Amino acid sequence: MHMLKQPALRPLAVAVFGAGLLVAGGQAMATTAADATIRNTVTVSYADAGGNAQTPLLSSVDVTVNLVRANPILNAPADQSTDSATNAVYSYTITTAANGVATYNLTTPLAQSAGISGSTASALPASVTLGATTVASAVSIAAAGTTVITVPRDNTVDGSINGLVVGDIVVIAGQEFLIAAIGADNVGPGTTTITVNGNGSVLNAAVGTLIAERKTFSLTVDPGTVSDATVDQTITVTTTATDAANATFTSNDVTVTTVLSVGLTVQKLVRNVTSGTAGTGTSVSYGGGTYYPGGITGNPGDVLEYLIVVTKSATTASATQVRISDPVPPFTTYVANSMRLDNGSGLSALNDSGADGDAGETDNNTIYIYPGAGGTDGGVGAPGIGDGVGGSLGASDVSYALFRVSIQ
Repeated sequence: MHMLKQPALRPLAVAVFGAGLLVAGGQAMATTAADATIRNTVTVSYADAGGNAQTPLLSSVDVTVNLVRANPILNAPADQSTDSATNAVYSYTITTAANGVATYNLTTPLAQSAGISGSTASALPASVTLGATTVASAVSIAAAGTTVITVPRDNTVDGSINGLVVGDIVVIAGQEFLIAAIGADNVGPGTTTITVNGNGSVLNAAVGTLIAERKTFSLTVDPGTVSDATVDQTITVTTTATDAANATFTSNDVTVTTVLSVGLTVQKLVRNVTSGTAGTGTSVSYGGGTYYPGGITGNPGDVLEYLIVVTKSATTASATQVRISDPVPPFTTYVANSMRLDNGSGLSALNDSGADGDAGETDNNTIYIYPGAGGTDGGVGAPGIGDGVGGSLGASDVSYALFRVSIQ
């Protein structure tokens, strides 16, 4: 489970939520905090028959302000792209728009595209409780230092003011502030205070401006297992916050994590250069020759030419460090300087040496070819055969590599 944390985060767009809420300056307003006591006292003055003033008569009636529930406000973190081995982490903020304490349940249903399985979204806190109050006396919040804000008393002695305690992050008129102190936690009519630290900007807050708590949580998406690497896969998570007391009030945010698939495939084919005999299976014509995946026969002394086709799918993730390592088949002898490579602009001959800076090298036992952009055998001073640098293939790139052997 991820613990809630409260760093300063970006401001949020705010809508109108619930009856009795207004919008001013981009921040919801509720003119009086929930659980505030409105006391009305009538005074009757009178005198006796002799005109002597008597003690006035007083009568009071109290009204408690209701909690006006509202949709919580979830920020919308940007969608992410990742690879199959790397988790995507989303940082969320949730801000109340109610005028008092409200608890919101959190859920994260998940959907995957057809070519990926086993994806998970980390468990969130089961619920988040957020406090809120309102400005009772217009105030100018200083950019630096601390500012005392007068707020209505709530109706409970519990060490908080409508759920707000020291260390909470609150949003006032769209700006974040840290609570540095709270005043007397008394019940009944009247006011108390909260003290906030300046955030670098002066803010004038009118009577009734909502002081809304904000908390943060993280969502981690594990890509799972990709079964179809020819196309990018997606994981869709709907993060939902629902009022625990009234499911009518709910908000959600959808993130789409794109798992970038490299989509690299390889095909190995061969032809008998000497006899030109046909093989079996689906053939590939390239460079004037026809190559087969199987069925080729040959006599001792015949020359065989192998074709290696490396194909990158249309997905956006590049294949990097692409290296071909192909042992010379048994009962054959490598034909010197027969390596060739076509990265899309025609065949180029590759020298057997590992010290000339082209994209191929061999020790006559294993063929090493480095297809794609930037592929090289390392050039002069390279550590040794087979230690070259693989190249990169982008979307829909195809590389053709060839070499020859003779049957012993």
